[in-house]
Amino acid sequence: MSEHKESALLLWLEGEEIQGRWSLAQPSTTIGRSEDNDIVVDDRWVSRHHARIRVDGPQYIVEDLGSKNGTLVNGQRIEGPRVLVDGDEIQITPLIALTFVDYGATAPLPSEAQAPALVLDDEARQVYIRGRLLSPPLSHAQFTLLALLAEQPGRVYSRDEVIAAVWPDDESTGISDEAIDAMIRRIRLRLRELDPTEFLVTVRGYGFKIEID
Repeated sequence: MSEHKESALLLWLEGEEIQGRWSLAQPSTTIGRSEDNDIVVDDRWVSRHHARIRVDGPQYIVEDLGSKNGTLVNGQRIEGPRVLVDGDEIQITPLIALTFVDYGATAPLPSEAQAPALVLDDEARQVYIRGRLLSPPLSHAQFTLLALLAEQPGRVYSRDEVIAAVWPDDESTGISDEAIDAMIRRIRLRLRELDPTEFLVTVRGYGFKIEID
């Protein structure tokens, strides 16, 4: 797999609002109507397996997968693999254009320019990432762990501190490192739904911290 400091993105924009955001961190990202695609677009115009974006060295290449209605880049139907450049619009349905954002050429995105990276609403137990609500919300335990780390960004919290905060005293005995690590992984995956930034950092041999830009 090619290594990038940051992955490129696909954005579904409506005006200045971001309706969808997907990281292209994998070697190959598939788009289509079927649920087994990386990006699912539920539209009768879209084939079950419609198109694919793959990483080739520093380049991102889009190709049609033999779809019924074809794949367009900047309004023109592609006949073979096409190298993407920052700002290209990919259409697999007339109603939705997915904008390719190159990791090396991005300015702050329209609705994200002024929004804080990560905000927790303790009363409502909701998480906002660059102004967007994480939905569905985190579980009670996941939110408690994230809120603990967010109290002092950059500070490393030990596993014992995590256990004390997340699990009541009468339940804390027998909480394994694997259980804590699994919860951290689940929180990371949820946060990545809105932003590929790795907010949670594991400090080997000690614990965890949160880094907010």
